[in-house]
Amino acid sequence: MPFLILFIGGKQMTLDKQLAKTPLKYRRYFRWKYKLPVRGRVYVDRPLEEIMRIDGVKNKETYYSWEKTEQYKHLIDLLIQSHAANDLIDMYNAMLDKAKKGDARAVNTVIKLQKSIAQNIKQNTNNSIIEEDEDEEDDLII
Repeated sequence: MPFLILFIGGKQMTLDKQLAKTPLKYRRYFRWKYKLPVRGRVYVDRPLEEIMRIDGVKNKETYYSWEKTEQYKHLIDLLIQSHAANDLIDMYNAMLDKAKKGDARAVNTVIKLQKSIAQNIKQNTNNSIIEEDEDEEDDLII
């Protein structure tokens, strides 16, 4: 089952990478709004006013306006995608329990899920290699 962790980890990294490209005041707001941990630390619930004070934001409208941007919508899509990946783990585990009890349909479903996940990992690994190659090309001095 370790491949599931890689699959989920790949999705989370994408969200983290996009958040890293987001201005700090919006990144902090997004993490606050969706109660997302930072670098593995437990989320600490704070009032919005404290987040605004930390970032020097004077009006909540700053955040509300940002919520209408494509950048925010993309972050939401990535967040939903990571939640869907977590749901996949729950479904996989439920099917695996049924398969272990002898449910023939569950056995077929688990096998299909395993194949699908293996393909996703292979695709994500290939995409990572392509991204690393592109990063290396950027650092070349001619």
